[in-house]
Amino acid sequence: MLKKILILITLVILLFLNKSMAKEKPLVVIDGQETLNNHRICWYENKRYTEGAYIVVGEMTLICSAKQPNFSNSDLAWLRLNANGEIIYPKQAKTIHVN
Repeated sequence: MLKKILILITLVILLFLNKSMAKEKPLVVIDGQETLNNHRICWYENKRYTEGAYIVVGEMTLICSAKQPNFSNSDLAWLRLNANGEIIYPKQAKTIHVN
């Protein structure tokens, strides 16, 4: 009888330890159609951000901004900010003009 009680107590302790050590990850559900239709968002760590949002990653500050500032309907992307808070746009590829 004592052996059964000890086994039962051991199983309860192991079950408790297993539950307490398990890290539950949140379930992230993404609607694929919404993602395809909505290009005007930035993603970071499974979270959506709108234009103008900024985050700090390490030593860098990033802002969710238009990839191409000359176009009003440009997709959004995370762009770096300099020390003055100005957006650092990536250098545009050189284009070839044909006359």
